[in-house]
Amino acid sequence: MLKRTYENKNGELQQIIENSGMEIREFTAISLERVNVKSKKKRIRQKALKKALSQTDVVKDILVMVQGEKEQSKPSTKDEKSESNLTVRGLPVTTLLKLGKRYLKEEDVVRYYYNAEKEEFYKNKAKLETIIEESSKRLESSEFVSYQKDLKEELDKRNK
Repeated sequence: MLKRTYENKNGELQQIIENSGMEIREFTAISLERVNVKSKKKRIRQKALKKALSQTDVVKDILVMVQGEKEQSKPSTKDEKSESNLTVRGLPVTTLLKLGKRYLKEEDVVRYYYNAEKEEFYKNKAKLETIIEESSKRLESSEFVSYQKDLKEELDKRNK
């Protein structure tokens, strides 16, 4: 049987993506958005991803865009609280909601995640992740330290 070739042939591309500080999952999401794929079918998404990876101009545009965002965010991260390198991206929804309910009860996305009447928040994991990351930076210092501790424990559990 033939293996998927877009992963094997683009080893150097993956290294470039990793060196840029971007996760492959983020890169694939951005590239699929760039190619305008709206289907949720795995096979169609894989074909579109393969097409996007073969187009070097799309890859370069995405990398330049991400590097530009990081350069803009670097001065502001010095003002932010320490250990902001911990991210909630990739954690399961139950863990995100547990952290959200413990530290960010007032956020609508945490309150209405499973409420089908609130379509903006209903099972919108991307919005949940971004709101938790942004709102956690606004926590008081003692709450922020305990939030970071809990987040680190959850990440350690997932890495084992």
